[in-house]
Order: sequence, then C-alpha cells, then structure tokens
Amino acid sequence: MKSLLLAAALATVSAQAQALSCMRPDPIRTFQQVAAAPESYYVLYGQLRFDEADLPVRDLSQQLRNPEPITARFEGKGLTRQGFTSDYQSDVMLQIDCASIWCGGARSGVDAVYFVRVTEPLVTMYATPCGDMIFEEPSQATLDMLTTCMQGGDCSPQPF
Repeated sequence: MKSLLLAAALATVSAQAQALSCMRPDPIRTFQQVAAAPESYYVLYGQLRFDEADLPVRDLSQQLRNPEPITARFEGKGLTRQGFTSDYQSDVMLQIDCASIWCGGARSGVDAVYFVRVTEPLVTMYATPCGDMIFEEPSQATLDMLTTCMQGGDCSPQPF
C-alpha cells in the first residue's frame, strides 16, 4: 500500500514538473527571438518601480489566472547601435503571466534588461513564467553582447 501511495505521489509531482518546460533564460537568445519577430520591440535597461504588494500571491494549491496589470514607472535607457544610450522614461504596465501554478516575477527598483513589445498607449512589460523577457542585474558583458547583437555582430547565446 505504501508503494502505491508513493507511486501516486511521484506521478503527481512528475506531471506538475512536466507541465512547464522552459529553456534556460538567456538574454541573447531572447534578443534573437524578438529580432526575428514580426512585431517591434524595445530593449530597455534600467529600473522599473511599482508597489510589490500588487504582485500575485503564490498559492501552490490552485492554478493562477493572469492577474490584472500593475501600474509602474520605468526609468533607464533604450538599446541603440551605440549601446544603451537612448534615454527612456515612461509610465508602463507590468503584466505578470501565469501558467498553471507558475508565474513570472519582477522586483521593483532593480537594474534589469527588459524586452518589451511596442504597444500603445502604454507600454506593457511581461514577466513570463519562464523568465525570458526580464533579466535582472545583468553583467556588463551581457550589456556589451546585446550592443554587439544590435550592431549586427556575432550574436550567439551565452554558454552555461
């Protein structure tokens, strides 16, 4: 009987673990994906400020639906061929996306690179469950590599 219960528990955990399958987030891979997309994107570096109390509360006992967008303010720079040189300040929306019990996340006041689809009237930043649109505290090497990608240079995903 114990082995049957253990097998049932392992099957449940395995099903949940397989429900969300993400590649290791990599800002260079994300750059390649958005560069190939038919939509236009901003690549921004700076700080997003919002009330973290508005973030969804994670409850592993239930599936979460995408919560309402959170009002935020972004201050930083946009990526150009010369690097992160274009001033960019704007009110924005932060959308936390969820897939089953997994939700994206963001922190207020932390330096990060944001890949943001160009929309009107307010720009919406998406925090995806796989963490592939927001990259907190990037290294200078990552920022330099994104500039190289923007310039059309070698744009290969970073090794593990």
